[in-house]
Amino acid sequence: MLFDIDWRTIDDVLLDMDGTLLDLHYDATFWLKSVYSVVSNLTGEPEHRIRERFHRELQKHEGTLVWYCTTHWASFFGIDIIEAKRQLAHLIRFRPHAQQFLDALKPLPLRTLIATNAHPDVIQLKLDVLPLAAMVDGIVSSHQYGVAKEHPDFWKALFDEYTIDPDRAVFMDDSPKVLEAADHAGVRRVVEIRHPNLSEPPRAKWKQGINDFDVLIPSLEMMAKT
Repeated sequence: MLFDIDWRTIDDVLLDMDGTLLDLHYDATFWLKSVYSVVSNLTGEPEHRIRERFHRELQKHEGTLVWYCTTHWASFFGIDIIEAKRQLAHLIRFRPHAQQFLDALKPLPLRTLIATNAHPDVIQLKLDVLPLAAMVDGIVSSHQYGVAKEHPDFWKALFDEYTIDPDRAVFMDDSPKVLEAADHAGVRRVVEIRHPNLSEPPRAKWKQGINDFDVLIPSLEMMAKT
């Protein structure tokens, strides 16, 4: 079934990275499993206590830039977060049809930007594994603006820097809170990616969404022929 987007009304395609273009299984494995064993092996602290401390700290910062800041978590855990994440780099991969989707966008008069909450050092780690930078027109980290995508100031800064008309933009993400922020910022089409983690079943938390990009590719290919 085709997902209805009139690409003639769109100038900018704004895409999240983790859970949208890339399989969220990598990040989930690290933050929900691996980090506890890494810290426990270094300090001797039981994993369940590390998990409890981490969850308490997370609750303080949900929806803020600190939540996504590897510098903060490196200090909190007392480890080199990027080096620890690099040990799982073999799990970094595209979600189904993401590459084909980006390829289908290339010949069209549409600008494609990645808008992510990921810290720049995490972005670089993933760029070392996958050719994402060459497949889009730009990559924007919320850390550049000092506020997370959940905050309205992120969208104002993004629109200003790239001269984006939100009424001629589409945004895709797996986070309901971020989708809501984009919607409030006036983005014309806000689309949930409903299968962010390939090791888990799809889920729907936003009013409109897709499981994978395959439903979008035919309309893009059709537009390229016109």
